Amino acid sequence: RALKRVRSPASPGTVTLTLSGIAPGTYAVTVYHDENDNGKLDTNWIGIPKEPVAISNNARGRLGPPKWKDATFELREATQELTVNLMRI
Repeated sequence: RALKRVRSPASPGTVTLTLSGIAPGTYAVTVYHDENDNGKLDTNWIGIPKEPVAISNNARGRLGPPKWKDATFELREATQELTVNLMRI
């Protein structure tokens, strides 16, 4: 379940998103590029994303989404940077 959703225009290179008002704790982040701007992550008939996606820790799943333990990170301070790389699956 999403704690927070943020939208930002895409641009070539690096895109920076800032999330505020999040308490310290254990989290995972999913990012996707909504190429057709329909407000959702498009998938094929078996659920594989058709648009580029990124998961915190650049976690990758095998025959499905990554495991929670592979994608989680500890948010310990108010200002923390996390880098993820979009990829096509």
